[in-house]
Amino acid sequence: MSNHSQFEAQTQKMNMDIHHKALNAFNQGDIKAAHLSCVEILKTSPNFHQSYHLLALINIQIHQYAKASELLKRAIKISDSAKYRIELAKTYSLLGISDGVISIANTIDIKQLNSFYELDTLGVILSRVEQHQTALQCFEKAIALKPTPEILYNYAVSAKFCGQHDAAQTALNKALRLKPDYHQAHFALADLTEDKAIDAHIKQLNKMLAATPDTPVEVTLHLSHALAKEYEKQKNYGLAFETLLKAKSQKSKLLPYNRQDDKRLFDGLYNSIKNLNKQPVSNTGSDSQRPIFVVGMPRSGTTLVERILSSHSQVTSGGELEDFSLLLKHASQSTGNSVLNHDLYHDSSKVDFTKIADAYLARTAHIGNNQGKFVDKLPFNFFYLPFIRRAFPEAKIICLLRNPLDTCVGNFRQLFSINNPYYNYTQSLEDCAWFYQQFKTWIQTWIEFDEQGTKLLEYELLTKNPEHYVPELINFCGLDWQSQCLQIESNTAPVSTASKMQVRQPINQKSIGSWKRYQPYTTDIEAFFDQQTTLRQMTYTLR
Repeated sequence: MSNHSQFEAQTQKMNMDIHHKALNAFNQGDIKAAHLSCVEILKTSPNFHQSYHLLALINIQIHQYAKASELLKRAIKISDSAKYRIELAKTYSLLGISDGVISIANTIDIKQLNSFYELDTLGVILSRVEQHQTALQCFEKAIALKPTPEILYNYAVSAKFCGQHDAAQTALNKALRLKPDYHQAHFALADLTEDKAIDAHIKQLNKMLAATPDTPVEVTLHLSHALAKEYEKQKNYGLAFETLLKAKSQKSKLLPYNRQDDKRLFDGLYNSIKNLNKQPVSNTGSDSQRPIFVVGMPRSGTTLVERILSSHSQVTSGGELEDFSLLLKHASQSTGNSVLNHDLYHDSSKVDFTKIADAYLARTAHIGNNQGKFVDKLPFNFFYLPFIRRAFPEAKIICLLRNPLDTCVGNFRQLFSINNPYYNYTQSLEDCAWFYQQFKTWIQTWIEFDEQGTKLLEYELLTKNPEHYVPELINFCGLDWQSQCLQIESNTAPVSTASKMQVRQPINQKSIGSWKRYQPYTTDIEAFFDQQTTLRQMTYTLR
């Protein structure tokens, strides 16, 4: 061996020794020591790709996702591997860059993967961008390697989104045999149980809730929502509601809802309309009509409308996309952890809406292979309507409006993302009612401003007479009529929202008036909405 080769071998050994120390430090939580070791290696060996990978993991841990993505690109450039590509896709997922996730994922051959961690990670990433069929392939292969409770749960969730309910139930039961206290699995299973399995599950859930009074609120919420679902199947609505009240009061003590925070957002919306016409003429956005935005309160029929539209051959479902809000936050240079900042409503003069529109279209180009139209169905996009209209002057917006009592009870009964501040109002029926009224008042104002571009669609009318309202909806979106838009039960696309079970049925009115099951718990919000109606009538009379 030449002197040069010996030197290279010694350097490689020394680098690997330092790298192992860095890995140990990282695994023990000492990211400062791990960082210093990586830097030490790269000073003398700038092509040591393992250090770029570890530095990326460090940056992911401290939420510096953009920096992590650049480091992973460096690692891939030096030594391309599926491992690094999966980590890069994960980083894009954390950044909310769904097109980046799919672009990277499409370069990975799942058949060649033999690492349990890589298969599980890729499956989770794909499920987050609505690629559930491909995610199932990852989870199936991972289960063959090591059927842990967690991988069985991940498989079951994607299977349920794809309508494979028997397979999902089988996987969840296996997961719970391995890990009986798996609260997420219990919650997922409650959608699927039937007959005697309901009684057995109720007994098990009650035992778990009674066993540990100091259970973390996340666990309590999952188990309580699962128990409420099972009680509802037995038409024991009183017990179901009491179960939810107890659990939500526990969360409310830890994280009380502040109406004033949301009031500032709604107040800002009215101010933003005034500012729309103050933008420079050159900042015109895009004339693309490819996106169709479907907004509204959660549990108001937004998924139903998405299924109707995506049944059309020229429309693809994009799911609940966060791309627009994230691009707007970045463009506005908004500070703080929340994606939505009320300061943006008062001054959006620095926002380049043309640039946002172009970036949004680029990020969503993978949906439907950039052909035809697609549906962006994030309900809370109603907080962004003035900005969406600025970015896309020609895009169609559809807003759902549902009976306030059905909407509020539906929101209260649903377990939404626990740490998402958007849903803090769902901790009590009274807060749901207040939030609904704020939403409705805002939407009525918006419709007056954007009468031609936004369609207000009432859920009750749509489900009562779909033969009239579905063709009207299709025409509003600039599409030719196709009869399959009335047969949403034939739409095989995955559904990953709270309506994943209902929308696989024909259009129906089964859930209309379901709030009545929960009387007398609704007495206060009934009075609240009666008062709002009286006030509107008085205002109309005074005019």
